[in-house]
Amino acid sequence: MSKHKLAESKGAYIDRLRTKYPYHIFARGYDAYLIGVQPLLEGQEEPIYRFPGGDSLVDRSELENVVEW
Repeated sequence: MSKHKLAESKGAYIDRLRTKYPYHIFARGYDAYLIGVQPLLEGQEEPIYRFPGGDSLVDRSELENVVEW
């Protein structure tokens, strides 16, 4: 079981997404924050995170650490 803290409310939209995706992660050597989802084919979706250099999709294989859920 990973240890991470629960983020406080970040608004209704982000709070709904946090039921599926962590809010604050560490990936690619940077802290990143959940800002939305990208719809894909056949009802699938990928989370979009805000990195220091801009927004990007993050695959679960790139996830190094969950900081806040």
